[in-house]
Amino acid sequence: NLFSVSSSNAALAVRGGKMDEIENGNETGLQIFLDTIRESRKHLAAAGVARCISILAMFPVDTIKTRLQMSLPSPFAAKGLYTGLGGSLVGQVPYGVLTFGSYEMYKKALLEKFPEVKPAFIYAIAAVCGDVTGSGWLCPSEVVKQQSQAGMYASTGDAVRGIYAKKGFGGFYQGYLGGLARDVPFRVSQLVSYEVAKNSYLNYRKKKNGGDGGSDGSDSDNLSPVESAICGAVAGSFSAAFTAPLDRIKTILMTDSVEYGGTVASVVTKIWRDEGVAGLCQGLVPRVVLIAPSVAIFFIAYEQVQQRLSHLD
Repeated sequence: NLFSVSSSNAALAVRGGKMDEIENGNETGLQIFLDTIRESRKHLAAAGVARCISILAMFPVDTIKTRLQMSLPSPFAAKGLYTGLGGSLVGQVPYGVLTFGSYEMYKKALLEKFPEVKPAFIYAIAAVCGDVTGSGWLCPSEVVKQQSQAGMYASTGDAVRGIYAKKGFGGFYQGYLGGLARDVPFRVSQLVSYEVAKNSYLNYRKKKNGGDGGSDGSDSDNLSPVESAICGAVAGSFSAAFTAPLDRIKTILMTDSVEYGGTVASVVTKIWRDEGVAGLCQGLVPRVVLIAPSVAIFFIAYEQVQQRLSHLD
């Protein structure tokens, strides 16, 4: 989900990777998760508020993207641009807690089991596992949100009742595999492209400064929070474009799966037959446009909330 991805980029930049230095001793997975949440409670509180503000600001763009992907008439109509907002908010904030906490849990377990593997690779695997863990909570809210955005229901409450009445509890997980098929490649692409963007910028900065970093290398090897957020926005935008076809498939599976056959293969076949390559890329522009502003809004809001929380100590 673009909101969660953009906010996680900025959150990682702001906390500067400090959580990577936490020592957890011989704690169990659950203890690691709980300790991570407790140690990061201020970060999570600020991130939760910032995530809500980012969603509120950019939700209309997300709605337009869903309408375009479903080939609905008048996708830019003002009416209903915020329909489904409640479902998105309910899903996104707990999702952030789950992915962040489980990431630390998976990271520690993998580092202990595979000490010979490069840490960067372990971090990438842990991030993907964290996303998969959080997806169990996120998927129902995504189904409710997207069916509301598509005009299938007038409100979040109507969507919840309607989905349950038609398909029971399983209805909230339609398109779940399609979501994973989008999110895992997105996360891998995002992590790789972030490293590329970061290294390219660091090389540019070194050349601009005549190759003269700090005496300890800190100035030349590290990014400021703002620079990290910018690199994250670039990486997220690239990954959003790269996985746009997968995002459209996921949207259809969550909203109009019967007409398209109900499986990833049947959706791809129908889109390719009826619309060609352009059909797979439908909704690409608003999907890409959503990332950078979301990161900027999240970053500004996060900083403001963090400052106010620090005054309470």
